[in-house]
Amino acid sequence: MTSRNILLEYNKAMKAAVDIILPAYHEQENIAAVIAGINKEVKAAHNIKIILQDRKDPTFPVIKKLQKKNRRIKVYFTPDGVGLAKALKTGFQKVTTPLVVEMMSDSSDDPSSIDRMIKKINRGYDLVCASRNIRGGKRLHAPLLKKMLSFGGSVSLQYLTGLKTSDATNAFKCFRRDLLKEIKLESNRGFELPLELTVKAHYLGKKIGEVPTVWRERKNGNSHFKIFNLLPHYLRWYFWSIEKNVTRMLT
Repeated sequence: MTSRNILLEYNKAMKAAVDIILPAYHEQENIAAVIAGINKEVKAAHNIKIILQDRKDPTFPVIKKLQKKNRRIKVYFTPDGVGLAKALKTGFQKVTTPLVVEMMSDSSDDPSSIDRMIKKINRGYDLVCASRNIRGGKRLHAPLLKKMLSFGGSVSLQYLTGLKTSDATNAFKCFRRDLLKEIKLESNRGFELPLELTVKAHYLGKKIGEVPTVWRERKNGNSHFKIFNLLPHYLRWYFWSIEKNVTRMLT
């Protein structure tokens, strides 16, 4: 093999297969550990794309230091202010790889699940959810009410609609980039957006799967998840999905 061919094979091997989208807001205490976990656990070639919502966010100086050691880390800013939905949509616009992983920046998601999700996508699935509700999955140290609502909502939705995942509400997912061309995302708060993506993919006939994951309640920083403020936004897509299923059954 010539040196030119070796270089071409090297570049091909190094080309990222997946963009890992990390929306972050004041996660300066967590972001380094999250990236270290990704670097340790993810064997698939990947980019890390962090979406900040404020140029004065103290997370930014931490990321700039990390970028000096890792060229795969990219930073983008939402063009229109603060909000998880804005951050996720900005991140999706920056995707350049065939696959996308969305993951939180608070150290709650287990990066060792990423390669298993990618392998399942490569076996023909369109969207794979990291599930806390199947054998091998866990929620650690979650507040009881949050745990009950998340588990009850996801499992009942699976039962009522035939959705092929027991944890549709979990934001930690891997999916094909082409889904973003087929699905119009309408969520405007953020935490409900992954649920919207999952149920819309389901009714488009996409193949959905899941792998077990261990979720941990954050140890550092303040949670931006306010359950009673967000519940109506989750319920929008919960009842949308049920109504869609009823309509399909009657036609």
